[in-house]
Amino acid sequence: MAAPSAAPRSALQQKGLMTADRGRRILGVYGMHPDHQEALKKNRVVLAKQLLLSELLEHLLEKDIITLEMREHIQAKVCSFSQNVELLNLLPKRGPQAFDAFCEVLHS
Repeated sequence: MAAPSAAPRSALQQKGLMTADRGRRILGVYGMHPDHQEALKKNRVVLAKQLLLSELLEHLLEKDIITLEMREHIQAKVCSFSQNVELLNLLPKRGPQAFDAFCEVLHS
């Protein structure tokens, strides 16, 4: 019986490396830094009560943090508190630049 060839083994190893690399890239591209997530979480109630959403959404749309569909989904919520909560739910999924853009918009 012949020994398994090196090609399938290296292909499997390569696939494992590619999967691990893809996981790192996804987190790096799409994931918000854990410290930023924690800051949003700690200030969630205050933000949900006080955000003035209409202008904020336009700025986040302009900066490609949210899409038109996301804006419509947020605005479809019944009250401003629910709209703000929906935005706070989306932000951590919008990439590492989302927190900085959010803070920049809040300061302007």
